[in-house]
Amino acid sequence: MRFPKSRLAIAVTLWGWVLFIAWLSYDYSEYHDRWIVHIIQPAHDYETHGFHVLIILVPFIYTLLGYLVNEREKLLNLLQESEAKFRSLSLQDDLTRLLNRRGFDFLIEQQFKIAARNETCMLLLFVDVDNLKWINDTFNHKEGDNALTATADILRQHIRRADILARFGGDEFIALISNPSPDLQEVLSQRLEHSLRDYNSKARRKFILSFSAGFARYDPSSPCSIEELIDQADSDMYRHKEGKRSNASREMEPGTDL
Repeated sequence: MRFPKSRLAIAVTLWGWVLFIAWLSYDYSEYHDRWIVHIIQPAHDYETHGFHVLIILVPFIYTLLGYLVNEREKLLNLLQESEAKFRSLSLQDDLTRLLNRRGFDFLIEQQFKIAARNETCMLLLFVDVDNLKWINDTFNHKEGDNALTATADILRQHIRRADILARFGGDEFIALISNPSPDLQEVLSQRLEHSLRDYNSKARRKFILSFSAGFARYDPSSPCSIEELIDQADSDMYRHKEGKRSNASREMEPGTDL
């Protein structure tokens, strides 16, 4: 049996031993040199004898109680840790360690209420990793996971910790930025492109990482729903993606100047 570690368990155990020592002290003051014999020898009546047996068992009973109290507190702590871990896992994407869709939905609802009450603007960023299915099919899913984690790392560099950043779906990411500056959309687009080029110039991958980004601005003077804002950013992202495909097709046409 290990000695209890919690304060309550230690207090319970010590209290039993304090009672025992107090009784021994009293017995010694009464019988002096014969106190041990007095404790051990059977008493003349059952009540006194039973009391002697009980008082001898007191420290051991309280030690056992302290152990049980300690085990109970350990179980409660494990339960609390498990609950905290479950809440974290239920709101966090395992691969990227960003919020998942459930976590994003939970926080964005609160953020919309704050924006409506304070009449503040917000900027929604919607990102889709280009050609993720091709990466998975051509190489393997591990390379696809690498593309997702790299995208998450790039987004982390440019989204403030006070803002909301999540993996929205399989190859989709989303961020909600509060109180954006008027030029933040352009600045953020340039920074993301620069980080992509920097990553591709250093990463030793069999593919070039690419993603398409779309934006939508929430204006408190003409408010919209969460779903409408996401749809606007999603549509803007697809225009960006289609624009890149069109440019790539033109560059591949015969006779096109590069």
